[in-house]
Order: sequence, then structure tokens, then C-alpha cells
Amino acid sequence: MSNQVGYLLKFIEMYTGHDGVRVFKLLLDSNKELSYSDIIAETGLDEQTVRRVLYELNELGLVAYRRVQAPEGGRFIYYWSVNSIGINQALLNRKRMALEKLKARLEYELSTVFFICLEDGLRLSFDEALEYDFRCPKCSSILVQEDRNPYLAPLKSFVEKLSSEVENERRAISS
Repeated sequence: MSNQVGYLLKFIEMYTGHDGVRVFKLLLDSNKELSYSDIIAETGLDEQTVRRVLYELNELGLVAYRRVQAPEGGRFIYYWSVNSIGINQALLNRKRMALEKLKARLEYELSTVFFICLEDGLRLSFDEALEYDFRCPKCSSILVQEDRNPYLAPLKSFVEKLSSEVENERRAISS
């Protein structure tokens, strides 16, 4: 299993649970459209669970359906399949959200001076350290200004890498 598929399955499990992973894997492995009854028969899940999971996966843009009217009775039959374009978009959106959080964290790290207790590793912002008279609230040791370079360099690098990745994927999807 590739890293991207593994990441995608973790993403699906986070939003739809283990049942969602089972249904998605079935659709992915079958490489064709499946009806509710096919999915129920293959997974052993109840109809309500399958329906809920499919709607959640559809809402995420990971699966698509085709509606066909049954010849007898006029009922509609829904055939479900993996939406490969939606998968790329969902993963891109997830990366964008992570990138925004990382950018906010980087901004916070850049704009805040931190002090650290060398005894127990407690990290306080300048305002918090000032509140405690630059003494550790746990052990009363004197706080020292933290060297942020070991944290900032990898964070900046990761933000730049992820920004580039998001931009490249955005271009690939839109073209």
C-alpha cells in the first residue's frame, strides 16, 4: 500500500470510522461501480451503516454515484464508485488546512519571545515569564531566554515545502 493510500485511509477513518475504510477499500479494490446491495453483501455491514458511510464519503468528495431507475417498480438504484478527482481535492484541502495551522504556529513562534526553565523544561512566553518574575512556577528556578533557532529552521523549512507541494497539487488539479 502506497503512502498516499495509507494517508487517505487514515483520513477516511478519522471522518467516517472503520466502517468507512471498509466501504472505501471495497470500492477502490473493485475498480467498478457497486450498488448498496453489493456493498452490503461484500462488507457484511447493515444497510443504514452503508448508507451513512457512503453519504459521508460523498460529502468529502471521495466517492460518486450514478442513479438509475429500475425497470420494475420505478425505484432508483444508486451505483457507487471512487471519485479520483475528489480524492485529490480532499487531500489538497486537508494539506491546506494543515498549512494554515503551521503558518499560524510559525507566526506565533516568530512574534513571541520564550523563556525556559532549565530544570524542568517548562516553556513560557515573555508575558507569562514576566507574570512569574522570570522564575519557574514549578521549581522557582530562574528562567532563561530560549534559543528559538533549533525550532524555527525546521518549521520554516516544512512550511515552505508544504506550501510548494500545495501549490503544485493545486496547479495539477486545475489543469
